[in-house]
Amino acid sequence: MNSPSARDAALPLVSIGMPLYNEERFIGESLLSILDQDYGNVEIIVSDNASTDATADICKKVIGDRENCRLHRFGVNKGAAENFRYVLSQARGIYFMWASGHDLWDSNYIRECVNLLEAMPSAAIAFGSSSWIDEHGKTLNKYSGYIDTRGMHPINRFFSTYYGNMHPILGLIRRSFLNDGERLLATVGADLILLTDLALKGDFIHSSCTSWCRREFRHETSHGQKLQRYRSPDYGLARSMLDRYFPLLRIPIELLRNILVSDLSRAERVFVAISLLASLPIRYLAGKR
Repeated sequence: MNSPSARDAALPLVSIGMPLYNEERFIGESLLSILDQDYGNVEIIVSDNASTDATADICKKVIGDRENCRLHRFGVNKGAAENFRYVLSQARGIYFMWASGHDLWDSNYIRECVNLLEAMPSAAIAFGSSSWIDEHGKTLNKYSGYIDTRGMHPINRFFSTYYGNMHPILGLIRRSFLNDGERLLATVGADLILLTDLALKGDFIHSSCTSWCRREFRHETSHGQKLQRYRSPDYGLARSMLDRYFPLLRIPIELLRNILVSDLSRAERVFVAISLLASLPIRYLAGKR
């Protein structure tokens, strides 16, 4: 995939950002999967967050002289959130997608998602079905489900996202809805905070015509182990003392902020805020599963 043809250049530009850290085991396969997309107008922004393994070298080799790919490398680890924001800041496309350095995508993934977003200008995100694979690429007997919010009121969209899984965060997003990543915070639960903000702005659309594989390779068996990873210096999601000792505290605060600055009426904002506060214990217990 090099410079697009004249016909492809007329398609809406899609920006794919790959924020990476120590992904040498899978990045070659994942990057090739992105490069194999059959959609003709794509730019790929790869940002290596000062990996201590061969991630950057593998990316250089795979990318080669492809004109639609850019590779950036931080000299020091900036934390996950800043790396995610960086690739977004470099994007020029109408649509944007974060892509992990260990997942795989059907070759029609971007095309199908663009078609959905083009057909529904008010939608925020389009995404395909998801399945799980292990570190060897073997399919796992695990089902995550999906949310399709077409026809829902913004309040219903908010709570469907609030109780749902976070897979749409890696779907194709209308870039104008991201506001330059101002709601992508360096905190545990950043994906939930951003997704609920997007749900208040537009629909989440699911396509059954394409899919992607999420790779499960960390073997974390408890909620506490995940929190420990998020709080590690490599992730940088809990740099203040308050975040280190109370890593989940900012989530309800930021969710309330999403509600208060939304386009809901005053009465609706009050209703959603009260409902949210009442639901926090249930959501916390569900999140620990």
